Amino acid sequence: MTNLQLAELLRNIVAVYQINEENRFRIVAYERAADSIKHLTSEAKDYWDDGKINEIPGVGPTIAGHLDELFRTGHSKHFDKTLALVPQSIFPLLLVPGIGPKRAYKLVNELHLMNEKTVVKDLLTKAALHKIAPMEGFGEKSEEEIIKNINTYLKGGIKENRINIRDADEIADSIKTFLLKNKHISKVDVLGSLRRRVATIGDIDMAIITDDAPKAIDYFCTYRHEKIIEKGPTGASLLLTNGRQVDLRVQDADSYGAMLQYFTGSKNHNIKLRTYALSKHLSLSEYGIKEGKKNVIKKFKTEETFYEYIGMPWIAPELREDHGEVEAAIHHKLPKLVEPSDIRGDFHIHTNYNLEPSHDLGRSGLVEILDRAASLGYAYIGISDHNPSVGNHTEEQIIDIMKRRKAFYEQQYSSWSKKNKNSVQLFIMLEIDINPDGDLALPTKAFEYIDAAIISIHSSFQQTRDDMTKRLIKAINAHPKVKIIGHPTGRLLGKREGIEVNWKEIFSLAVEKQIALEINAHPYRLDLPDVLVYDAIKQKVPLVIDSDTHGLGDIENMPYGVSVARRGWAEKDDIWNTFSYNDISKWLKP
Repeated sequence: MTNLQLAELLRNIVAVYQINEENRFRIVAYERAADSIKHLTSEAKDYWDDGKINEIPGVGPTIAGHLDELFRTGHSKHFDKTLALVPQSIFPLLLVPGIGPKRAYKLVNELHLMNEKTVVKDLLTKAALHKIAPMEGFGEKSEEEIIKNINTYLKGGIKENRINIRDADEIADSIKTFLLKNKHISKVDVLGSLRRRVATIGDIDMAIITDDAPKAIDYFCTYRHEKIIEKGPTGASLLLTNGRQVDLRVQDADSYGAMLQYFTGSKNHNIKLRTYALSKHLSLSEYGIKEGKKNVIKKFKTEETFYEYIGMPWIAPELREDHGEVEAAIHHKLPKLVEPSDIRGDFHIHTNYNLEPSHDLGRSGLVEILDRAASLGYAYIGISDHNPSVGNHTEEQIIDIMKRRKAFYEQQYSSWSKKNKNSVQLFIMLEIDINPDGDLALPTKAFEYIDAAIISIHSSFQQTRDDMTKRLIKAINAHPKVKIIGHPTGRLLGKREGIEVNWKEIFSLAVEKQIALEINAHPYRLDLPDVLVYDAIKQKVPLVIDSDTHGLGDIENMPYGVSVARRGWAEKDDIWNTFSYNDISKWLKP
């Protein structure tokens, strides 16, 4: 099961508990576990494979035991027994905005909606026939609201429909530009998972400093939208025309730092921080900090002063996931995280040179890529086109293609470098397919025409954990010019889960052979995931951040990869493409 499926399963358990008025602490425990698993950027099953299911924040021993049974057998007796207590048609209704567990239970039972596959449309039909309004606790307004919400749901306007971080950034940037045109708004920031740079985003949360909250909120509500979900004195929520929900919070300048802190961290981070503060007789809120029994709230303009007041340095938003950052801050042992400005080069760039590849060509030429790299201040780049198609060429043809490619790049680079005073150094590389048996899709003689290789899995993703591990190990050992493992888990966010591998074994081999694992910065990959980055760093595994550029604009993806590295606690020296050209040249061309 994917993380989203697991989170939905746990949410359904919560719904049954709420309908049956189960113990509140049990409900909270399942809510925390669902939230945590939903926002993981590595699959929960990968944790289980590695015997680390108990290390998922918010997953206690009892829930971990049920998950263990689920992963082992495909079922959990406790989950199955609990879900069987209510009609199964309740659960699809929980995805409709505004319909909670008890309302769903009442609607299903009183309107006899027992078909879980058609229940949403069946409810819409009942509403159109005015069957809901006469029901106790509903009425005409509720019936109208249900109709609107079902239509919103059918258009895709639901919180569970997550988007990648780049798309979320584009929406947030558009709104930020709009808001800053208003004279009453002096500052705008994103909050929540977007500020923590989580790989996929649900709702978009934003904060503003304003000297006139009512006017600022009124102005926000003029942004193009389909529906005003909520509007009050401290903020508003809009459902945009693209189906995304945007929540705005307002604050004055004196308390802005407290609000930023309060609405940025994950739920588990905030619980850990509040627990620590209570041990010092401090009470934290979005307005500031109360000390002891005093009623006065101390305000904070910045997050830095807020954290300082409770006895710790500022914690970067990317770290606020309850992964040990609070304890590290208390002992002043937070990592000095890598910055986008530390990156000196990019190894994974595809050009439009037609070497008749196994996969897609890039869309840009070498010269324009070099120009862009120079504008970014890079010291070096690697050109890593996909290998020539093995199925469409003989060995001799592939060797000839590689020889001609090398000559072409050398001629183009020589001409460019004379005009640009060698401002960017070039490595002629190749991204090579790892075949299902672990062989590399390039004849040995063809390696003569590259400086180094990125090896990547592009097929047969469903192999067993043992077979996939053996496949990677064989590929790593296939040739001394293998230097980078590209997008190591092979995941595509929202489309394909990552492969199952014994990462501890792969990490150990990578350290031994000084082979880097890639943090692929493409927003649909963000692979290696941050959780595995964290583990890799502990084992001193070499890491590089690459853009996986196919079109010129993709080279700007690099900051997304840096965010993944930061969420994995990476410092500058953990990321090898922060090194100088001379150091990289010694590594790639020993």
